[in-house]
Amino acid sequence: MKRRDIEGLRALAVGVVVLYHAHFFALRGGFVGVDVFFVLSGFLITSLLASEFAANKRISLRQFYARRARRLLPASTLVIVATVIAGRIWLEPLRLRDLGQDAIASAGFFANITFANRGTDYLQSTLPPSALQHFWSLAVEEQFYVVWPALLALLLWRSRSFRTRAVVGISVLSIASFAVCIWQTNTTQQWAFFGLHARAWELGLGALLALAWNNVNSIATWLRAVVGWLGLVAVIASCFLFNEKVLFPGYAVLLPVVGTLCVLIAGDDNRYGPQILLRFEALQFIGARSYSLYLWHWPALIIGEAAYGHTLNATERILLLGIAFCGACLSYAYVENPVRHSAKLQIKPMFALTMGGGLIAVSLAAGIVLKSNSSSLASDVVAEAPIAMQTTTTQVPAVTTVAPLVETTTTIPLPPPVVVSPAAPLEAVEQGVLAQEVPSNLDPSLRAAMGDKPIIYDNGCHVSVGPSTPKKCEYGAKKSPFTVALFGDSHAAQWFPTIQMTARQQGWRFLPFTKSGCPPIDLITWNMLSSNTYPQCRPWRKNVIEMMIAEKVQVVFISSSVKLMAVNTRNPFLPEQVVEGQTELLTQLKAAGITPILITDTPYPGDNLPICLSRHIKNVPKCTYDREKGYRVERIQAIIDAGAKNEVQVLDISNWLCGATKCPAIVGNILVNRDGDHITTKYAQWLQPLFDAAVSPYVNYVRQRTSVS
Repeated sequence: MKRRDIEGLRALAVGVVVLYHAHFFALRGGFVGVDVFFVLSGFLITSLLASEFAANKRISLRQFYARRARRLLPASTLVIVATVIAGRIWLEPLRLRDLGQDAIASAGFFANITFANRGTDYLQSTLPPSALQHFWSLAVEEQFYVVWPALLALLLWRSRSFRTRAVVGISVLSIASFAVCIWQTNTTQQWAFFGLHARAWELGLGALLALAWNNVNSIATWLRAVVGWLGLVAVIASCFLFNEKVLFPGYAVLLPVVGTLCVLIAGDDNRYGPQILLRFEALQFIGARSYSLYLWHWPALIIGEAAYGHTLNATERILLLGIAFCGACLSYAYVENPVRHSAKLQIKPMFALTMGGGLIAVSLAAGIVLKSNSSSLASDVVAEAPIAMQTTTTQVPAVTTVAPLVETTTTIPLPPPVVVSPAAPLEAVEQGVLAQEVPSNLDPSLRAAMGDKPIIYDNGCHVSVGPSTPKKCEYGAKKSPFTVALFGDSHAAQWFPTIQMTARQQGWRFLPFTKSGCPPIDLITWNMLSSNTYPQCRPWRKNVIEMMIAEKVQVVFISSSVKLMAVNTRNPFLPEQVVEGQTELLTQLKAAGITPILITDTPYPGDNLPICLSRHIKNVPKCTYDREKGYRVERIQAIIDAGAKNEVQVLDISNWLCGATKCPAIVGNILVNRDGDHITTKYAQWLQPLFDAAVSPYVNYVRQRTSVS
């Protein structure tokens, strides 16, 4: 089916997607171009299948899949293999295994599932984007193609009223899919975005328009023209009105989807409709090559950025898009079109299917080879284990305390709460800033870094995004009458190994209560993995506090990320909001007889340190970062101010992670960060003696006072 309006819409769709990905012209909603493609695919495929059924009273699945193989697989295989080769040359070594897995997923038509799973993992949500991430939308369409012809044939089979049963069936499925889309957008947004089940209604609406085309075409030309222009305005407007702050897909996706339907309703032969613009030769040229351009542009930008080694400027982005455009034109002329229009392949569908199977095998093989990459991620240097010693004359953090006053023989009052802070950066940390090479005995290794998480991630004690009920997990001296707890998000969970070891040595019973992306203070937090208001946080906090009271927790360590964002701004909470929220929480805990201790946040490198180090094996200083960059002083000060305001002890750990001016990626033979913002379990364990010396005196005062009381 050759329609100039559809070719023009394809050009518009791929154009806004490319400009959005390249950050041009403020098209922050350019991602809606994918939704335009979904509607067009549903319309075109259903039109072809319905016409075939009307002519032959049957739908040939073999012919259909052969056409899809000729149309889609040659170009996609070329891009997958080229991306794998380019990735092997220019990507950081630590990203290659994931890229290999993504190539396998793209070849196997389940890339959307791979990226949905990866996206719902809070710890992987800050990873650099995959060079094949755009294949998720192709996977949605390919999954649609697998089931659609058979389903449509079933709906049309022996239907007395031609197409009526199909219209009813598709309508029911589309309504159900839209309902799932709305529901999951508010619960597990990643699955609503990537999943066929939540996107099928967009293809379904295109299919319904195809089945009802004879009726639509009988509408007055002028009315269809008006509808078409309104639709085009809606599609273009959504590109500028939407941005990353819009809860998407949800109800918002109706604007570009319905807009696309309206443009199609205007028709290709309407002298007054938007086809006037869409038929321009430039748009027809781009529309014909839209598939190849979509395939090539994203790997060019992602791998190009890795090759340049910095965030791309406008000139570099234009250059990379020019390379992608040339690649698209060449693959269209010499791969896509010749295979698509091959007379031999058209006559012999089994030959086309065999070719398709071979191309899939080539893509799978490329992915498997890359995933098996075993390039060295360390130098020959063997580093000495660091010593946890302060730069002062003592071996423990300098702690400002006031000795308790014994008022009676039976009452031991608490010492005044203080800010506990190392007097100066650790000597080992300062030496780490000077490290030049990744040592061969790095612990954990760069390959093992992502998996170097506390055990509470594996046994369910750390709660993921979805649940709101904490799990009771006991550690330390489980039979001790004195109980301490840990409360916060993943930035609290990273201290689990430290507190667990301390609790075991000090004879404390220890209960961890942590949840991904949930601050302990009662602020409505935006979370891309759940929904814009992260509704699971508030009930989780309430349940945790109730459980701490029931379990007779006497001391609770509280920590969280200072970069968690407010819903309305998508920026970190203001310091005054943090102080206010902490005050409310600390007051509630103290009223329940629980003594809080605040722990300041760890720094933010601005990069995934293991990935950075994998690129700079013999130039580690490239992965160190300025202390001022890693720590926003006002955000850390907000925690200290909240403690001072509420007479609660604060442990400031900044000198354990950073030197006077720089923060290291490696200390001795220990890797500091497992990703872009969490410290490794090994580093947390290494800090345990310092942590013990800093907090145990205060905690044991609480314990002594409690036992005397």
